Amino acid sequence: MEGSSLPRKERSRLYLCLFGGIMLLVWGPISLLLTLKPDTYTSQWTLILPGTGNGLAVNLDSIGQATANAASPYTNSSVDPVVNYKAISQSSSVLAKAAESLGMSPYEFGNPRIKLVDQTALMDFRISANTALLAHRKAIALYNAFQHRLDQLRDDEAEQQTAASLAMLEQFNSKLEEAQQKKLSYQINSDIVSLEQFEELIETLEARKQYLQDLAKRQQALLQRIETLKSGLTISESDLAYALALRSDSAFQQVVTKHASVHTQISTIDGVWGTNHPQLNQLHAAHDTVEEELIFRGRYITQNSKLTARQLIQLGTHSEHDHALVELLKLTAERDGLAEEIAMEANQIVALEQRIETGAAQAIRLEDLNRKQQVSTAVFSTALAKQDIGNADRFSSYPLVQMLTEPTKPDEPDRTIKLLALLGGIAASLGTAIGLSLLWIRKSWFQKLLKNA
Repeated sequence: MEGSSLPRKERSRLYLCLFGGIMLLVWGPISLLLTLKPDTYTSQWTLILPGTGNGLAVNLDSIGQATANAASPYTNSSVDPVVNYKAISQSSSVLAKAAESLGMSPYEFGNPRIKLVDQTALMDFRISANTALLAHRKAIALYNAFQHRLDQLRDDEAEQQTAASLAMLEQFNSKLEEAQQKKLSYQINSDIVSLEQFEELIETLEARKQYLQDLAKRQQALLQRIETLKSGLTISESDLAYALALRSDSAFQQVVTKHASVHTQISTIDGVWGTNHPQLNQLHAAHDTVEEELIFRGRYITQNSKLTARQLIQLGTHSEHDHALVELLKLTAERDGLAEEIAMEANQIVALEQRIETGAAQAIRLEDLNRKQQVSTAVFSTALAKQDIGNADRFSSYPLVQMLTEPTKPDEPDRTIKLLALLGGIAASLGTAIGLSLLWIRKSWFQKLLKNA
């Protein structure tokens, strides 16, 4: 390998021309860029997204609980809201809205540069303009357009969810009304209109049974007292009322007194003067008259035409047992009244038992209808409450975004592009020089290699 056959002087001229041409190609555009490109000003700001979810709950009395939870937007590893927000902020609708607010076209507005900070919820924004004021206004316009677009997305989501929820609530409401109508129709045609009524019937039955037992105990005690009083009296129970009626009638008592007086006079005269005394005939006549009056009055009071004068006198004459007779009569009347009350209470218990037996099936059916209504009510109320709670959180799908640092108003132009152009030119120059140097020394280098070989 002999390398280039050109003389050294011509090779030098060739390399210098080649280097000059390359430098012209490199530094020509760079010079034009540095000379003609106007200064640009860049406004920077940072947004942050919260990283925690929230939840709401409402307790519905006698129904249940309605809850709505908004999970943290970062719990799903396959979806990153920061990436979504970057795409939204660079979307054509957001850029067009921001440009419109400044009275310029989207092309004139330009595209923002967005950097996502790893392992954080930070978004660094940069946007450039020919002046510092315009760069700052662009930043504010872009932020407002971004927030406006997020609000539109949230409103659209809320409208769709509300429409779906209303359709679902309409179905739940129809089922609730159907359950209520079935229950009402059954109550209209049933003897048992509520479970409380059926429970009251059972409680009433238990109370009446207990009351009947108390009446039976009272009756047993009363019968024992009556038997005790009867054992000290010679009068029968059937004559007890007659005796008390006769002894309480003043007219009958006067007749009894008169009868006793006439009878005493007859006994006295007969014992002193004998049976032939002329006054005895008058007294016997008076005795007969008084006895007839006694029988008439006694039978009238007792309403018993079979009682004789002697029986009436025995029944109507006061004795040391009058108080016992009165007590016995009161106890007897109380016994009869108590027996009637026991019979009436027993009949009511039988009627209650029959009503409960008949109403048991109705109560079971009513309980089933009531349970269905309660379930429908719980479902409807919970769904309604959950919808209201869910609507209260607008940030479940599109989290809240906040301004961490305000857009800056740059004091100096952004020279980043010019510096990069200079660095690129220098690097290209160095690379070209090194490359040509290697080409220059390749002949001597190859000769050394061949000589050593």
